[in-house]
Amino acid sequence: MISFSINIEDEIGFHARTASLFAKKASTFNSDIFVEFNGKKVSAKSTLSLMTLGVKSRDQIMLIAEGSDEKEAHEALLSYIKNNFKE
Repeated sequence: MISFSINIEDEIGFHARTASLFAKKASTFNSDIFVEFNGKKVSAKSTLSLMTLGVKSRDQIMLIAEGSDEKEAHEALLSYIKNNFKE
């Protein structure tokens, strides 16, 4: 299992567009991937679940990856967030 904290720098946070992009990217991995924020933990592969967290710009989330490709998922998702949800 790999877990790490990261700030969401997108000017709006996890809104419909970024949540959808992030869920799509997370879904490309076999590992179980979760986002935790304010004591709530949801699947990173679900757009709706991500939107229910209420993550705003500059909020810090915990990203958790567990499975066969957790290292690749960690690296790719970290980079994806740092690049404001752009490849």
